[in-house]
Amino acid sequence: MNFIDLNRFARHLLFSGTFPDILKIAESLAAMTIQSRNARKPNAERSTFSTFLDSAAQQIGYSHVTDHDNNVRATIQKPAALVDHVAIGDLELPDIGNTKLRATHFPIGREAGKNSKLSAALLEASRVAGAGARIIPVPEMNDGRVVNGETIFLRQTMHFDLIEAAPFAPVADDADAPDSALPFFTAPIDIGETANLAFRVKLTRADRRAYEAGYLSDVALASICLGIARAADKVLLDAIAATTPAAFNLGAAAALGFKFSELRALVGTASDGASVGQDGALRASGIPAELTPAIAGTVVGSFSRSAVAISERISLVAERANINGDLNLTCWANMEALLPMPGAFWTVGA
Repeated sequence: MNFIDLNRFARHLLFSGTFPDILKIAESLAAMTIQSRNARKPNAERSTFSTFLDSAAQQIGYSHVTDHDNNVRATIQKPAALVDHVAIGDLELPDIGNTKLRATHFPIGREAGKNSKLSAALLEASRVAGAGARIIPVPEMNDGRVVNGETIFLRQTMHFDLIEAAPFAPVADDADAPDSALPFFTAPIDIGETANLAFRVKLTRADRRAYEAGYLSDVALASICLGIARAADKVLLDAIAATTPAAFNLGAAAALGFKFSELRALVGTASDGASVGQDGALRASGIPAELTPAIAGTVVGSFSRSAVAISERISLVAERANINGDLNLTCWANMEALLPMPGAFWTVGA
């Protein structure tokens, strides 16, 4: 039996849960396989995410209960999976560059020798962020404290606020100043009330072996980054559409005190009101614009008066699908659109 056949046999034993005495041999052979593959690329840098996937590919669907003499007394079934909760401010974006043997298009590739965090990459990839919207990472719930034997979690109040100009008005002599509403707008942040967003993909062992060490895992992470940014765009633009904005006109923007330079347009798949000027710039109703696949229509507004709250941590679940080491990778994220001033947006007709 050659090395490949022995490796397959060991993997079968590892997955089926039989012959506990041979488990160490199977685990060693699996580790040798990874080491051998990585040895072909001695200069390849193994990312944390790549290591996470490699570890998930070696998970087994059970655990043993042993006695003091290390004899197996029981077998407990468990998912053959790994779960990781990573902070978008800590996770580094992979360096996906071009080589002599591979040309890659990645719209937010980092500069050579410079590390980029996932949170910074989201800002670069998001169209609403490019138009001025804020991306707000929401931290996890605090650890809480024990009071009278009960664990109490302190409520963390977060919100996104807008401060507009106070409406001063002329007042006649000996007259009282008229009452005015405080020009202050707020949107509470409650990330726990939002729906989960998820992306799931299958990464086969053959796929991972077809590329140099760690490349496929880097591609998956980069695609997840772009996907989170696009999901943030859709969450905010869908929330704006739900307010049924009025048709855009410059007078309405002027009445709210907006500067022309604050206005931006996002043109959807129907390209309503969009045109390209002789200078090569895209505009909608004369407003500087950018394309987006997140909506069909065209939205104009002061995007700096909006935000998307994103849970600071995303969840990664890598589940071993079979004895071949194929993986089902799932990423979970939570987002919430924040529109303290819905009237800051309009639509543009065809």
